[in-house]
Amino acid sequence: MNLRKIYLGAIVLLSMVLFYEWNSENKKLSEMEQLKIADIEAASTQVSEGGGFVYLENELLRLKISTSTGSIVESRLKKYGVENFERSPGVRVLGSSDTSAFKYYLKTGFTGEVVNYVLGDYGKDFVVLKSEDGDFVKEFVFLPGTYEVLIKDRSFSGSSGKAFAALYRTEGRSLDLNPSLLQGGMMNNGSYQGVAFSTDFGPYETTRLRNIDESISYLSRAGWVSFIQKYFFAALIGSNDYVYNYFAHPSESGIYRMGYTVEKGDISNVVYEHSHRVFIGPKIRKDLAVRADNLELSIDMGWFWFISQPMVWFLDLLNGYINNWAVSIVLFTLILKLVLFPVTARGFVAMASMRRVGPMMKEIQNRYGNDRARLSQEMMKLYKTEKVNPLGGCLPILAQLPFFVGFFFALREMVELRHASVLWMSDLSIPDPYFILPVVFGLLMVATQKLSPAPATADPVQQQVIKYMPVVFSIFFFVFPAALCLYSVINSGVSLAQQRYLYKKHGALDDVPGVG
Repeated sequence: MNLRKIYLGAIVLLSMVLFYEWNSENKKLSEMEQLKIADIEAASTQVSEGGGFVYLENELLRLKISTSTGSIVESRLKKYGVENFERSPGVRVLGSSDTSAFKYYLKTGFTGEVVNYVLGDYGKDFVVLKSEDGDFVKEFVFLPGTYEVLIKDRSFSGSSGKAFAALYRTEGRSLDLNPSLLQGGMMNNGSYQGVAFSTDFGPYETTRLRNIDESISYLSRAGWVSFIQKYFFAALIGSNDYVYNYFAHPSESGIYRMGYTVEKGDISNVVYEHSHRVFIGPKIRKDLAVRADNLELSIDMGWFWFISQPMVWFLDLLNGYINNWAVSIVLFTLILKLVLFPVTARGFVAMASMRRVGPMMKEIQNRYGNDRARLSQEMMKLYKTEKVNPLGGCLPILAQLPFFVGFFFALREMVELRHASVLWMSDLSIPDPYFILPVVFGLLMVATQKLSPAPATADPVQQQVIKYMPVVFSIFFFVFPAALCLYSVINSGVSLAQQRYLYKKHGALDDVPGVG
């Protein structure tokens, strides 16, 4: 019995238990905090005490509007709770933090005009603000059944300025995304954040906030501008009827500004009214695609976006019939393995051939181990005689790597997986709470290593590295989304079955301990 392995296993197990307890305690504290917020919001009326704010909501959104500035200072998505329980308040896109100087708000109007508003009229589905002199009016309404808000600015006497809409934001992470490591913190922090434009100059141009050293400007018809962040975002959407000057400005007093001004199209040089379309909601690909051209590109799919986007489309198609994201991921993985089997099979056959000639390779190594040149010569001769390709075993890995990376970015950014539950997992967008999938993945890697041990020519250091790879990858999956881990477990399990079948078919199992 190896005491060292027992001690190591006990330390790992104890660390997992402590990690789980720490995460559970943090989760309970967060849920209690959200319940307090829910109680406060449930007791609030449409107009705040003192009249400083008015609330506008439908079945999807709840907006908090400043009655003096006309700015939307907070938005909550009612169908997407901060925490995964029924009474949890919705996540915020726009808003501010009580524990930092973070601010994110939206404002529209006319350039050069400083207007102080008062509450004019309001109802269940509209809010009207008026200037003190009655010349300026701002109206908020929801477009039916969507996350879009229509904001109409009017000036009865006309304004010499240009109509504008802008997002104002300090640097910092998205509101209400849990930073805890076991609640998706690492994945949340790794997602892209920055300003994005879709204009006549390009379907999708992005810049991180910290890289905006000077003003960015695009003159375009239609298009959109937004701040890109994970899962939920706000976008200002243009119309084909106007020409817009889309912009993003460097930080002023810690606040970045991005948006557009509407170029004037008549000879009077006076603007009387303009309506702005604002999307504040989840980044669901099929929904964004019908909102505006290229708006679905705001879902950051990483380096292999050309693979990720079709994968998301097909996964969503499967889920339309199955209505269970975990089962859809399993079925998608099985289909992908079936499609790639002709390629991976060639690799496994090559690996089987390498195992078959393993004893001969060992003999050559023992005979010419001190003569590297002769050893290499004899090895090449053996490969040629036995018709073995030593690099052929790389095919399964190379064939699957782009799909793994593509699926990694796809699953990391899919808001549909957030709070999607299956069996013991209540949220596929965060790590497996009981570490079951990472452990299963590690065991599958161990089984694969037994089936395909390190080649006879591997040096001791290389063999030790390979030996501990299952532990390293399992640790990685402790903090990876459960959806990605589920994909990896199914992928590895099917690969193991395929490899064992082909090894047996080509007579390469007889010398594998515990396998033949």
